Amino acid sequence: MVLSITLQLPTKKPTLQFGACGQIVREMQKALNRRLAQLDTVSVSPLSVSTVGYFDHQTRDAVKYLQCLAFLSIDGIVGQQTWAYLCNGFAGLPILSFGSSGSVVKAVQEPLQVGGYYFGAIDGIFGAKTEAAVLAFQAEHCLESEGIIEALTWNTLSKLDSHGSRCRVNAFRG
Repeated sequence: MVLSITLQLPTKKPTLQFGACGQIVREMQKALNRRLAQLDTVSVSPLSVSTVGYFDHQTRDAVKYLQCLAFLSIDGIVGQQTWAYLCNGFAGLPILSFGSSGSVVKAVQEPLQVGGYYFGAIDGIFGAKTEAAVLAFQAEHCLESEGIIEALTWNTLSKLDSHGSRCRVNAFRG
């Protein structure tokens, strides 16, 4: 199962961004390609980058695409949250429940709304409407209906056509 795959990467994980180079960038690029192959369910062939050890425009764009697919903040920088996802997959994402808030909750509300599960404002607040949407989504997808977003729910949310299409439609070039 995709969720249990943990990638072995160096224990020291510096923040990487455009212009960085070296072996750590090469390792990140390899992990990026593996995660994109798992996540990219809308493209005919999953996006991949050259593993040359230089953080170029192509790598930055691919990082942004991965961040979108994985419900992370989209900045093209491989920081703590992106490293956590690269290393641990959906198990590296936060557990969200009633009372959670922030950009990651907004990133969940959007595909739930487009998918017809969520009928509230995209406000980044995991309140009663978001909880009801998550419960309905979980029930429809044969997940344990607890209203909490954890690895299995993250994985299933990432496969929503509305989510993948939103990420694909966004142009991460430039």
